[in-house]
Amino acid sequence: MKRKFKIRFHLGQGENYMKWRIEDTDTKTVSFFEPTNFRATIYHGKLYNQKSAAKKINDGANKTVCAWIMAKDFKLSLDDDGIYKDEIKYNPRTIPNWVNSSGENIDKKEYKIMYILNKKIVS
Repeated sequence: MKRKFKIRFHLGQGENYMKWRIEDTDTKTVSFFEPTNFRATIYHGKLYNQKSAAKKINDGANKTVCAWIMAKDFKLSLDDDGIYKDEIKYNPRTIPNWVNSSGENIDKKEYKIMYILNKKIVS
């Protein structure tokens, strides 16, 4: 399955610091979104993590891009019933991989549908 949207939280300095960054990898178009009141539905998303970079950050190095979601498509609103099973988290300072609310490593996990609610990712 072709996943063409690369979604991540942007931590680079500048006007887009702490915003959601969504890149269309076909056209190389990049859009930024304020997390306040940001809602999106992600279709066929897969969690990616560069383990070596995440481990360096976990050991105290400066943050660098090391995790993102690749999605087949997304919609800037919610197509949901408001019931979420799990929260998906990523912070390489504390744990160098994607984790669910039980603390399990979910790197490379695929979701048919995921949601972004402000700064949270849920399924």
